[in-house]
Amino acid sequence: MEFQQSQVTRSTHFMLRENGLFMSQRDGRGTVDMAVEIPYEELLPIRLAYERHLPGRHLRWLAISLLWLGGNVVQQQFFGQRALPENFWVYALSGAFGVSLVLLYAWQNWWNQAILHTANLKVALADHPRDRRQLRAFVQELESHTKSYLRREYAPVNPLGLIEPQLRSLAWLHELDVLSTPEAQALATRLTGRLPGRGFKSMGRRLEAPYVN
Repeated sequence: MEFQQSQVTRSTHFMLRENGLFMSQRDGRGTVDMAVEIPYEELLPIRLAYERHLPGRHLRWLAISLLWLGGNVVQQQFFGQRALPENFWVYALSGAFGVSLVLLYAWQNWWNQAILHTANLKVALADHPRDRRQLRAFVQELESHTKSYLRREYAPVNPLGLIEPQLRSLAWLHELDVLSTPEAQALATRLTGRLPGRGFKSMGRRLEAPYVN
């Protein structure tokens, strides 16, 4: 599965590969800025967040400039001695339309962002309404695929092998929510032959948990 988003200034491409997530970004000319493959072991936890960054100072200056221009136009129109140019309103409406297009593009591409968070990666994408469903589906598939990979590669236990490294792997998978608590306990019991827990007390002394095999 893959996801791709193209903008005027850059394009971003994600692809699920056999051993990791491949990500590349290109600038507006098509030159590769970054290309990296992140192993599935380094992805979790995965989270998709939405952020809005409005450039308050720039918008204030734009509003002040437009008010100043509007005041000059009103003063020239009603109190000035010189008439406005013949095609003034055509130019003014064209300029207003152009500014509106820039603001609309900035709202969809610069100010509203969808942020993909992983354990060691943070990628900002434009929050395009047309991309939201596909992006959410990709993130869900990425998380599901990552957990399936980790479960397949690290969850199987071998009671005849070294126990401590396998217990650490089980604890790591449980911490990443790849294994539920009952699953982790069942695998640990199968590995060590002991029931989970801290044992029990008898005659005032704490005894180890009993073996089950």
